[in-house]
Amino acid sequence: MGLEQVKTDTELFQWLNKQTDLNSYQVDLVDGFIFMLKKINQHESIRMINENELHPRFWRSHDRTFGYGLMSQKTKQKGAHLYQFYVDVAFAERLVSRNKDRLTLTELGRAYLLRDVEEQLDVLFTYIW
Repeated sequence: MGLEQVKTDTELFQWLNKQTDLNSYQVDLVDGFIFMLKKINQHESIRMINENELHPRFWRSHDRTFGYGLMSQKTKQKGAHLYQFYVDVAFAERLVSRNKDRLTLTELGRAYLLRDVEEQLDVLFTYIW
């Protein structure tokens, strides 16, 4: 999966705009992505429900941690746009690999976690702009 294969929906842009704090230089986008990769690394593997979707239980804990509310019963957003973007980028950058129904972090993924925040954010931004 390369750069051209990561689909960035307008819903993602709209959601990011709502999350933006104009008084802060902190970008929450990279924090959520790093959290995902660290959690995959911590658990060694995460269950997938199909070729490119993680089990909703994984995202519900992510939702609780960041307070996004993307996976609530109220919204019923299966495979919320932000979370699918994270997975697509992780595959495109070869930070993760799939073996049957399990997702694991690759050596490139572990190396990505060691980069500074600016470099990590630059990678994500290449898929947005």
